[in-house]
Amino acid sequence: MDNEQKPYKRYKSSRLRSRKTLDKELKRGRKRGEGTVPVRQEEDWQSWPETERTPDAAAPRPGGGQERRPVKPVRWGRVVLYGLVVALVAILALAGISYWRVDRAVRESNDRVPDDAMAALDSSFGLSSSPVNILFIGSDQRPGESARADTLLMMRVDAGDKVISQLSIPRDTLADIPGYGEGKINSAYSYGGPALQIEAVEDLTGLPVHHYVEIDFDGFPAIVDSLGGVDIDVPAPIDSQYPQGVEWTEVHFDAGPQHMDGETALIYVRVRYSDNDFQRMARQQQFMEALQKSMASPANLARMPITAPTMIDSITTDMTTPELMRLAWVKFRTPPENNRKFVLAGYGQDIGGISYVVLDEGESQAMIQEFLGR
Repeated sequence: MDNEQKPYKRYKSSRLRSRKTLDKELKRGRKRGEGTVPVRQEEDWQSWPETERTPDAAAPRPGGGQERRPVKPVRWGRVVLYGLVVALVAILALAGISYWRVDRAVRESNDRVPDDAMAALDSSFGLSSSPVNILFIGSDQRPGESARADTLLMMRVDAGDKVISQLSIPRDTLADIPGYGEGKINSAYSYGGPALQIEAVEDLTGLPVHHYVEIDFDGFPAIVDSLGGVDIDVPAPIDSQYPQGVEWTEVHFDAGPQHMDGETALIYVRVRYSDNDFQRMARQQQFMEALQKSMASPANLARMPITAPTMIDSITTDMTTPELMRLAWVKFRTPPENNRKFVLAGYGQDIGGISYVVLDEGESQAMIQEFLGR
């Protein structure tokens, strides 16, 4: 058979050329425009001369194409598993960073607790062995005056029965201040700080204080704003005056549901010249419940690593990070009907030119027993 009739091209060389080498030369020839070179079909491969079937020559596929490796099927179960593992690792890492940020802020708050205040607390009970009593102190300091307790509220947390009770103590209550004699209950803070305030409240109510939380009113708006505000249903219209520095400002609240920012909420819980101190304490309890609800919301719990430093910067407490987290969890699980509110009963009386709230012993003791759930 002549060369013109052969379906392949023979190269004169002392070396045998493999199929791979021929393919490369064929491609180079196409780029130079030399035309195509016919390639043996699969059925002719077996009839090739033995010398042309070199060990590295691959059998051609039908149509002259290169042999392809089989495509492995995608194992979706493994892909999903790997995705879940990556997501879990990311969540754990974020949770670890979040806890570290919150815990650091809480430790700084714990460091601000005076030693005598820690000694005054009854540390024999914790939230894990509920019920426990937590004293909330709202402190304030006007220019040129000593710091004082503007708000006193005892909270009893019963995690087992999912009950949270609040007992407000009128700040002008006539009480015996250890070491100083009779005076307004909130003057104990001016005389001896949180330690003496804790002792005075225990003597007045007969209730042990296991933990305390002090909120500086100067940082109060920042706390509320870091939570995105609070929702409060104002029971009745309020028209009054509120001190702004050395001046007084007219304030007004419409009745009905309202979303309050930090500054508005501070005015709401402190204004008292349109009614009496008992109604003011009712507003404080209402605010505390709204604040706890906002703190325990899923959105704010997720944002806690960001908001915690701002919130805790204005708070001093002996409670640790696990205890605060448990408190938030108890609040989250407590149904609305198990949030109970009480105010020590009394009446106003002028003694020596000073206005006091004198407690009614019988009614106050009955209120305290009800507060204890008895």
